[in-house]
Amino acid sequence: MCKSVKFTAAPLLEGGLRVGYNWNNGKYEAAVFARNITNPVRETGGVDFNNLTGFINDPRTYGVQFKASF
Repeated sequence: MCKSVKFTAAPLLEGGLRVGYNWNNGKYEAAVFARNITNPVRETGGVDFNNLTGFINDPRTYGVQFKASF
């Protein structure tokens, strides 16, 4: 029987930012956001099958949001 080694990785610091504005008593909202603003790419975990599969964190992402409440 094969025993796998415990997964360890370097510390990971990810940041996020969201700035928005709402008007008409909160009926409408517009916002911009960014996720993983520090943009480190690191392995966050692994699965020890026959091929030692690893996976990494999500890349830096930007976006806009608009919300209307009825």
